Amino acid sequence: MRLPLFQCLSPRSTKEALEILDRYKGRVKIIAGGTDIINRLRQRLLSPQYAMTLKGVSDLRGIKRKKGHFLISAATTLREIVESPDIAGFAAAIAESAGLVAAPPIRNVATVGGNLLQNTRCLYYNQSELVRKAAPPCLKQGGKSCAALKGGTRCFSVYQGDLAPSLIAFDARVVLKKAGLARTIPVLDLFSRNGRHPLTIGDDEILTDIIVPIPKGAYGSSYQKLRLRSGLEYPLVSSSVFLSLSKEGVIDRARVVVGAVGPAPTVVEGAAAFLVGKRPAEADVEKAAESAFSASRPIDNLALPGSYRRKMVKVFTKRAIEGALLSLRKAGA
Repeated sequence: MRLPLFQCLSPRSTKEALEILDRYKGRVKIIAGGTDIINRLRQRLLSPQYAMTLKGVSDLRGIKRKKGHFLISAATTLREIVESPDIAGFAAAIAESAGLVAAPPIRNVATVGGNLLQNTRCLYYNQSELVRKAAPPCLKQGGKSCAALKGGTRCFSVYQGDLAPSLIAFDARVVLKKAGLARTIPVLDLFSRNGRHPLTIGDDEILTDIIVPIPKGAYGSSYQKLRLRSGLEYPLVSSSVFLSLSKEGVIDRARVVVGAVGPAPTVVEGAAAFLVGKRPAEADVEKAAESAFSASRPIDNLALPGSYRRKMVKVFTKRAIEGALLSLRKAGA
């Protein structure tokens, strides 16, 4: 499928990019690696007047270790995340998330910011223009009801980014900039939980950096992902887990985040009750995973049925918790 006609803009600095967004408010789409947005352009899900590539903006790339945190610039490629010894050593789940995105050729160009800011997906929406015109428009296309859940008045399209669950598990924050202003928010607050308009970033804003705190003491993390093939696939279910230990050797913090079951990653608050306050060998992994199952309500709008994906939430959350516990033991806990 051919791309729609648009004018391509190529800024050389973040300042210039922000000026372009301010000048052409609401008429510009940003292209970083392009691995997600190009398909949306071909399907005519987007038809912008202008497309702005960030390829020439060198100050939006790189990983820097600062005092107490990592600063990951948004146009850093997933390959750079995978190959960073600092990220692998201090934030294993984030490195695992990046390493499980698609296949190496895609990771070579796909960016951290692009993966984080993906739009939601649905079998009834992510189709060619010809296919979409054969049926009444769904809510995400401006229709009156959800095509995946007949009569539904809420959009159930699914957020399928790999990095967000792990970044949320690590309490990461993002820096959003627009002309003359900047704000820093938790990664979790990037998501509106509304499938029609799933992201809270403004049309005139650029995500410039991700701030990942480096936890103190002993901790472990793991990311697990269900997909149909070992490469190319978006997650059909994902789970990221962060655990830390007190000086007394008991789990004092646990965060379980499930992805690809709704329009935003889900923090499973109930899981902590079965992990916190226990020694790693005494953690009730089964019940913690069961709480993730209970908190998830996927429907039939991806390649596998919602009922099966819900069962897999428990399976992959259990694997992620076990992986985090294993990394705790490797750290000498």
